[in-house]
Amino acid sequence: MARDSLYPVSVKAGKPILGKLPVGWQKLSLEKCLNIEARKADIHDNQEYDLVTVKRSRGGIIRREHLKGKNISVKSQFYIKEGDFLISKRQIVHGACGLVPKELSGSIVSNEYCVLTGKPNFYLPYIEFLSESLYFQQTCFHSSIGVHIEKMIFKLDSWFRWPFNIPPLPEQKKIVQILSTWDNAISVTEKLLTNSQQQKKALMQQLLTGKKRLLDENGVRFSREWIHGQLGDLCVFKGGSAFKEVYQGQSIGELPFIKVSDMNLLGNERNIEYSNNWVSFETAKLMKAKTFPESSIVFAKVGAALLLNRRRILSRPTIIDNNMMAAVPSNAADTEFLYQLLMAIDFARFVQEGAVPSINQGDLSSFKLSYPDVEEQQKIAAVLSAADAEISTLEKKLASLKDEKKALMQQLLTGKRRVTVDADAV
Repeated sequence: MARDSLYPVSVKAGKPILGKLPVGWQKLSLEKCLNIEARKADIHDNQEYDLVTVKRSRGGIIRREHLKGKNISVKSQFYIKEGDFLISKRQIVHGACGLVPKELSGSIVSNEYCVLTGKPNFYLPYIEFLSESLYFQQTCFHSSIGVHIEKMIFKLDSWFRWPFNIPPLPEQKKIVQILSTWDNAISVTEKLLTNSQQQKKALMQQLLTGKKRLLDENGVRFSREWIHGQLGDLCVFKGGSAFKEVYQGQSIGELPFIKVSDMNLLGNERNIEYSNNWVSFETAKLMKAKTFPESSIVFAKVGAALLLNRRRILSRPTIIDNNMMAAVPSNAADTEFLYQLLMAIDFARFVQEGAVPSINQGDLSSFKLSYPDVEEQQKIAAVLSAADAEISTLEKKLASLKDEKKALMQQLLTGKRRVTVDADAV
């Protein structure tokens, strides 16, 4: 049956190709490794039940609803237990599968889910890591039918015909033990990152509103009255240039040219990652392109990128395209303070009605707020910048752990790297 030409993010186009069979492993269909469970649940009107759902991209199993039986429209339901492997028949092409956690044991699912357990020769936790492999994802996609990616239905019997290279049971357990260590490290780092982000948010709410005052250079708490004014007091907003004549390669006397897409290269970093687009002073002058000074804060002013609320600080004089805007700090503003202030303001509130989100300079400039003098701005900016640095360090650590785990999985799940199994585990 014809499929939508676009594959989901989790799957690359092409037929699944199984790698070479490692020595000591077996080529098996997962039908020989897994049991299909169907623990029928008798739904009683006045009894309460937990219903679950499986998140995409192997994001885990979560409680979806808590309902009385009389409010459950589909009466054909099945119990799940801790450690079961669930596959969402309608969402597996997007990676919706996972192991049932302890706290959701006893919940129910409809026949829109496959409930699987392991046979004696198969350690079921192994499949949670196997499900992250490209081959697993591709076999799920090619075992689903439908004309649109959001309407494809998984066929378990078709999936069970695909072969997999499966290690012996002791090696499965050892692989799970190793990869679980990485998962634990990732989980700890994610929690630290979330805490740091929440702490930064709380600091912004206190410091940028004057609810919390810091100490000056003499150790005395700031007490001067804040100025009641507008955002336009702290900066001048200017739009970019409709500028198409760009070329690659930097040479002496040239200016960098950035586009909205360049804002995405560093994730949540504050500085611009300059692309390879550069223009000469002469060309910029002929095209009447605006050059924005170092320390200007740039952001998208139109389109979906506007709603991402990303800001970047220019580290050199730069030309920006006409889908962007720059806030050029005035003498009343510290650049770092202005950056933090702009990060705290959700630009979505200024979006003009219409098909394409957009903002204008006037609305931003006239936004009312209170702000301290430059000395206190600098102190506030230093505290918030330190919080940003901590967040950035954790983000880089998390990305590194995920990359390392991915590389290790590629080695372990294909048998390219073998593990040492204790004699008593055989």
